[in-house]
Amino acid sequence: MQRQRILMLAAVTLALLAGAGCGPANAGAAVGDAAPAFQLTGTDGKTYSLADLKGKTVVLEWINPNCPFSVRHADEKTMVETAGKHSEVVWLAVNSTRQGHSDYLEPAAHLAYNKTKGIDYPVLYDSSGTVGHAYDARTTPHMFIIDEQGKLIYNGAIDNDPSGRTGKAERVNYVDGGLAAHAGGKSPEPATTKPYGCSVKY
Repeated sequence: MQRQRILMLAAVTLALLAGAGCGPANAGAAVGDAAPAFQLTGTDGKTYSLADLKGKTVVLEWINPNCPFSVRHADEKTMVETAGKHSEVVWLAVNSTRQGHSDYLEPAAHLAYNKTKGIDYPVLYDSSGTVGHAYDARTTPHMFIIDEQGKLIYNGAIDNDPSGRTGKAERVNYVDGGLAAHAGGKSPEPATTKPYGCSVKY
């Protein structure tokens, strides 16, 4: 248990150092601009296009099953529960790990991981990194909210607890709050935060 805590603290430190050197969270996809278009294939073999989702609010979650931050949030059901609270929203995960990297999973293995963790929303493959770079996705997780007109309205972290030490009830879930604000006709506040986690394995 002590070794696991040390490894997690080391991962948190590295993630925060990486985040400190990567500039503004919205350098690639600025809040208020049109979200970059994409067409990607999911682990289910289906094709997903942002253009086909016009008229719906979309959440993008960058994911990596070999990242302890992604795994922690999967174990804690952070994304699944947040998506469940906003059933009108289309929630998509994107894996931009390049093929050949040690973190890369074949779709069948990713499907098995999704089933184990209860991830019931589509996971899209972006192994070329084209979509990740278009959004300037930096970490796993890195979260984006896109409104019904295809405009980016939130870019950043899932919450304010990189270390995972705060109880879920005490955390500020930025995506949950942003979706609730948008549903009520308001803008997410904050609209940008610094994402944390493992670097995306481009």
